[in-house]
Amino acid sequence: MHLLYATDHRIDAYLIKALREAGHVVEQTARPADGLAMAASGEYQAVVLDWSGPPAPCAARFAAVAPRSLVVVIAAVADEAERVGILTAGADACFTRPAAFIEVEARLEALARLVQRTGPASVAAAEMVAAEQAIRLDGRTIGLSRQEFRVMAHLVAHAGEVVDVERLQQHVRGDGAEPRPDLLQASVSRLRRKLEAAGAGSALRVLPGHGYVFQPLAARDGSDVAVDPSQN
Repeated sequence: MHLLYATDHRIDAYLIKALREAGHVVEQTARPADGLAMAASGEYQAVVLDWSGPPAPCAARFAAVAPRSLVVVIAAVADEAERVGILTAGADACFTRPAAFIEVEARLEALARLVQRTGPASVAAAEMVAAEQAIRLDGRTIGLSRQEFRVMAHLVAHAGEVVDVERLQQHVRGDGAEPRPDLLQASVSRLRRKLEAAGAGSALRVLPGHGYVFQPLAARDGSDVAVDPSQN
């Protein structure tokens, strides 16, 4: 998962390290204002709030600016009534410090499975159309070149996951082919421009040092728009 760890005190380096070793992509900040701005970008599947101050107002603010992200709170101290208040304010899970990593990780995975079972519109809205060599996204048809179609098909099949560059290259060019990261970057750049032209510019994101993640937003208003494919 692509996670944002935000805190109003010292960063828990152990928790960050453990989350990364478990395969998560974690960005971090110890500045609450920066955390809100980062969460509002909509780039994160979950926000982990490690908070020493009153956590309920904090959970409410982050849930409001990042409605599509899971919000997990780690509070310094919280009795039963306070934990209920945190969840009511908008958090999806609440722990008290010290929080065991194994439990935090298990809760994140459980929440992610719940989101998958409920069939989020963000993922279901994308459809690859082989006959037209195109992607249909929220009612809009975007024409693709052969290379772009192969790249996009793999990213859509793994929507919401971080796909590393090597894995994507193996799918597009084959295991024995010479790696050409420049060609892959060019294809992704063209795809992002086409998505931008169709009003879905934030659906395909580049995570420097990690790879790519495709996670279109919920359905948008608008009629079918065709975007001409570029040539290889």
